Amino acid sequence: MCPLWMFPLAITLGNTYIMKPSEKVPGAMDILMDLLKQSGVPDGVVNVVQGGKETVTDICTHPDIKAISFVGGN
Repeated sequence: MCPLWMFPLAITLGNTYIMKPSEKVPGAMDILMDLLKQSGVPDGVVNVVQGGKETVTDICTHPDIKAISFVGGN
């Protein structure tokens, strides 16, 4: 549910979007990506990366990523 709050606005404003779902429940993101493709969103506009702490660190420190939104807990 939370990505649906964020990526529609981001891509409407001309940004690309990277989602990193929880490594414990990544399957829902596959369904969401299929729906985006069916709706006509071009490849590369919304992207999914899988992984754990190392992936999060890479996202947070990448110089080309201008903003990060986090929803979750431990």
